[in-house]
Amino acid sequence: MCPNRHSAPGPAAGYSYQFERALNWLAQKEAGASIGIETADDIEVRNSDSTTVLEQDKHSILDLAQPFGDRSKGLWNTLAIWVETIDSGQKPIKSTSFLMVTNNTVPECIARRVARAKSDAEVDACVGELHTAGVDPQQHVAKAVERVLRPASRSTLREVIRRIDLSDATDGAAAADLQKSTIARLQLPEWCLPGSDSIAHELLGWLHNAVMSLWEQGQPAWVLRDHFVNELHAIIGRRKREAARERAELLIPITDEKIGSERGRPFVRQLYLVTDDDLVVDTSIREFIRCNIEKARLSIEGDVTDGDWKAFEAALISRWRKIRSRIKRIRSKDAEADIGFDIFTETTEDYKERLAGSETEQVYLTSGTYHRLADLLTVGWHPQYEDLMRELLGEE
Repeated sequence: MCPNRHSAPGPAAGYSYQFERALNWLAQKEAGASIGIETADDIEVRNSDSTTVLEQDKHSILDLAQPFGDRSKGLWNTLAIWVETIDSGQKPIKSTSFLMVTNNTVPECIARRVARAKSDAEVDACVGELHTAGVDPQQHVAKAVERVLRPASRSTLREVIRRIDLSDATDGAAAADLQKSTIARLQLPEWCLPGSDSIAHELLGWLHNAVMSLWEQGQPAWVLRDHFVNELHAIIGRRKREAARERAELLIPITDEKIGSERGRPFVRQLYLVTDDDLVVDTSIREFIRCNIEKARLSIEGDVTDGDWKAFEAALISRWRKIRSRIKRIRSKDAEADIGFDIFTETTEDYKERLAGSETEQVYLTSGTYHRLADLLTVGWHPQYEDLMRELLGEE
């Protein structure tokens, strides 16, 4: 679908690109650095050694666009801004460098030769080319041409040219390559790599919110690299906690065939000692299977140790013993099967034990562990479960 006359995909893409560039700088800078968006330039980098990089970003959604062409507004406005910045004393030339950036590929042109110019002869040649290209400029760029070629600013122009670099699609400035570069510079731990794109997007959202908040308060948009690192670590920490958290039961479907294959297990026989409700049994089998699946996953992905699982089980066993003793005492005159069912329901229903120092969210992890302990005959529901299970298992 073609954009209508009210849409502005180009400016919107350019605005987004500016934030992506800022994020890339934050990912690569040292402690103490800060990044400005729309401060002295599109992007302004303040290094910890008090040097500065001024960056002009020219993004285009057109593949053949040349935003830094010899007679383009992009080239002349960029040079005019930088020359004026130095002439006006806003920035000292000795500690300032300049960067032209575009997502497109820049062919051999004045901008590329300017970026290579370091010797006096190369700088002089570029100044000469600019004078030639600036002859009879179009009206929309005439003021910028006049500012760049002003005789009184000749020495400033020469020093600015000497400090200009260029980054384009050939060295990773295109959007897809830029994100890859940013992710590489984050130095994420290996377990985070599958979600690296999502982490980069989350950081981009944080940056956007931080900048918008500053602008709404009438403040310049300066983002400290150290604040960026704090946010990165917070995101990684959240991912780590999520990895250590059990999944919702709906995300672990259990087939009827799998339920059927577990019906002969000791914990199922224990259940039939206290209930003949197949729905209760089927639910318990699902909890048992889900718990085993998540136990294996959390041990690998969530970094839950064997010690954590042993502590988890020990807490559950201690709780079961207290519940069992209390119910047996209170209901000593009732039928043993009813006492056992009461022990079972109070122990397994709606209780979520902490794991590895964190709250759990799904009941099945706790109840499924109880079923696993019942499968080992470590816990049981019927008041005489040990004797009854020995008889049942001994018959086989």
